Amino acid sequence: MKHKMLLVDDDKVMLQLLKKIFEKEYTVFTACDGVEALHCLYNGIKPDVIVSDLIMENINGYEFVKHLSTSVVFSKIPVIILSSMAQSEATRMFPAVKTISKPFDPLKLLSYINTKVLSANTQIFSNN
Repeated sequence: MKHKMLLVDDDKVMLQLLKKIFEKEYTVFTACDGVEALHCLYNGIKPDVIVSDLIMENINGYEFVKHLSTSVVFSKIPVIILSSMAQSEATRMFPAVKTISKPFDPLKLLSYINTKVLSANTQIFSNN
């Protein structure tokens, strides 16, 4: 059985690229912003990992992570934030999640998720 992943990004091209990268190994769900992502979660999608953009319309990545962190059900889901802001700035804003700077190497992202997040069955609460 495949692990489930929720991809959240308002850039349709980036969303399709990420989906293409992960769909061979994961059951992939997509959302165009934080509102749609929360809708997916509250309607029963239970991802093993969430990969989200930071800058989006409606509910951005920061607000989305805040919503997740206050939920008993969703706070345990590992989150990776993809951001074009400087790595150190993003890390300061999101100390409890893994931040990866754009542009990024898609194969390294896939490898990171496979080894650090899902295979090890760990949560991302450090930026290792």
